[in-house]
Amino acid sequence: MKVILSRKGLDSENGGIPSPIIQNEYGGWRYYPIPIPRENSGVRYSDLTLFDDYNVSDFLKDVPFKSKGAETCHLDPDIHQPYLHNRSLGWHRAFGQSRTAQDHLNKFGVGRGDVFLFYGWFQFAEVNNGKFRYVKNKDYPNGFHAIYGYLQVDKVIDPNGNDVPPWLADHPHVKLKDSAPYRYKSNVVYTSTDFFYYKNQRVDKNGSILFTFSDDLILTKKGQQNRTIWELPSLFHPDNGVQLSYNPANNWEKMLDKALLRSARRGQEFVVKADPEGKVEQWSYGLITSHSVTD
Repeated sequence: MKVILSRKGLDSENGGIPSPIIQNEYGGWRYYPIPIPRENSGVRYSDLTLFDDYNVSDFLKDVPFKSKGAETCHLDPDIHQPYLHNRSLGWHRAFGQSRTAQDHLNKFGVGRGDVFLFYGWFQFAEVNNGKFRYVKNKDYPNGFHAIYGYLQVDKVIDPNGNDVPPWLADHPHVKLKDSAPYRYKSNVVYTSTDFFYYKNQRVDKNGSILFTFSDDLILTKKGQQNRTIWELPSLFHPDNGVQLSYNPANNWEKMLDKALLRSARRGQEFVVKADPEGKVEQWSYGLITSHSVTD
């Protein structure tokens, strides 16, 4: 089981703001990963449900969204069923990739049984008198990178092939396969397993879903202005034989029982290309069994 840290959602170049983490009525905090803007996608921000009577466009009206006027978005990965109403019959969670990023995944043979851990830029937010706003946090003054969900691969589908299921027709990597940025030979869609499998044993968890928010899903080191400086378990350090693509040994430091990483700005997909004792795989299994939820 290969593990991939996959950066998705709003970022400094796409939208220019973090996605929100908002407290629910029971006191817990929930991720709301917002997809990047994309013209002519057919999916509007106003189509995406947040909670109650609020949608994503309501949130974007109230915060300093740098893509003001953008109405449509790239809903991918599509792993949160309640985001859209009227799902296609047989809908499954799925994630598409193309061009250089997909070439990188191909290089390491990513496929059935492997796990994408999706991470993005987040900040706590709230609704006050019907208006959304970010909540200041001295520990993470510019927000933070955090893992917000996962997908275990079932099938790798070529949108130009003959095995595209009808429920996948509206996925952007299928629907827009003949237009930029999808019209490339490397364009694929990864569909999720129905259940999560670890060491060939079925686990009572979904094959893909959003996590519930927890501090141990935060990647950014506490107190850092720069969200790309990560504090990870010590097992990630290259001295243990672990190798993370795009992040060579000189990006890492040891810090007590942690590994400090100046994570690469290049690349959407960080593949764990060496994990000799399977510790990263086991760590990922622990996250999924501890934090995944049903919709």
